[in-house]
Amino acid sequence: MEQTEMMLKISDLSVYYGPICALKKVDLEVRKGEIVALLGSNGAGKSTLVNTIIGLLHAKRGKIEFMGRDITRQKTETTIQSGISVVPEGRGMLANMTVMENLQLGVYRHKGVDFNKNLEMIFEYFPILKERQWQAAGTLSGGEQQMLAISRAIVGEPKLLLMDELSLALSPAYVDIIFKALIKLRNEKGFTILLAEQNAKKALQYSDRGYVLDLGETVLEGDARELMGNPYVQTAYLGA
Repeated sequence: MEQTEMMLKISDLSVYYGPICALKKVDLEVRKGEIVALLGSNGAGKSTLVNTIIGLLHAKRGKIEFMGRDITRQKTETTIQSGISVVPEGRGMLANMTVMENLQLGVYRHKGVDFNKNLEMIFEYFPILKERQWQAAGTLSGGEQQMLAISRAIVGEPKLLLMDELSLALSPAYVDIIFKALIKLRNEKGFTILLAEQNAKKALQYSDRGYVLDLGETVLEGDARELMGNPYVQTAYLGA
């Protein structure tokens, strides 16, 4: 499949927290059908970039385009309705609500979505959620909560998925399950994914391309396999 259609284009983006520059002149592209890794240590600016894309933070300069439309200063609600969904760091579960109720929130304000059809898809990818559908989300294990967070993000049929620190606090077994599910979602359902992740080895293993942020600046970008072999990436992120 040729990955030619531009899904997300970020140009010369700078974001500040008061006088502190959190992102400096960042450029990034995600094309339809890609999984793109956004790498960096804690504090590098990954979550800042995700939150700026969805409008929770505002750029001081630069431009964010989604499917050719400028969304730089668009309200979060409008951006999500236009087809961008996010799996936030920390998962964002409503712990006292059931799995099913959390999933229903994923289609709130998304018109024309066949919830029951998409629910079948979710239970196919994450069978454990079918077993747990009437349990309170707060009673799930960490891995099951991450499955629920992904499912809530995809049930509304987004065009672009933003995923922030998927592997955080998960066992290696659950990390493998989650990342393999992402590949299936891309290959079988056509999802496009921007993956902000500290686990560089796992992210690059399952991504097409990647960007490396350091102190808010892009220091490397390229094919995922090339980045995996880059001496800087190996030393800083892969423990080589």
